[in-house]
Amino acid sequence: MRVLVGIPIALVCASVLQAQEPAAASIPCHTNPCALIVDWGVGKALSDMPPDRKYGAPADFDKSLRATLQSHGMTAATSAPDSKVSIRVQATYKTRVLCEDMPGTTPDRSCATIGEAIANFASSESGEKLPTSIRMTNRCGASGAVMSMKQFGKLVGDMIWYSLEGEQQKAAKPMGRC
Repeated sequence: MRVLVGIPIALVCASVLQAQEPAAASIPCHTNPCALIVDWGVGKALSDMPPDRKYGAPADFDKSLRATLQSHGMTAATSAPDSKVSIRVQATYKTRVLCEDMPGTTPDRSCATIGEAIANFASSESGEKLPTSIRMTNRCGASGAVMSMKQFGKLVGDMIWYSLEGEQQKAAKPMGRC
């Protein structure tokens, strides 16, 4: 009789332990695509910003951003009606950027690139833990040099991944490289 009493107690304890295990949290943009919109400012579109001779085209920023997220296993679509997470990247187009700086001459400031980007996150799920926003400045260390559109797009993509997933994995924080 002692054996019969011991078995049900062990089964009840095992089922209680299984019920208390936390459910695995889904990682944003992996199972369902995220809605990713690059906002160029009020009334501005990608076509309003011509390619720059040194820093490249704004389309390079958009392509690089999406490719970087995809390299991290994330899916970001421009139009994703069933997405639970949306990311709006506000890109600030900066003119009068240093093109060439030759000592002893007047610096050429006729180039343009993205000066900064702010990624704002929103979720339709109430329990989803997302950062509210992250701000990234286009700068190469302490110098006045800035990254190309493609390089900055990669940094923004890496920072979005880091904010959603990489920080929990204790990954190194992305840094801008020129």
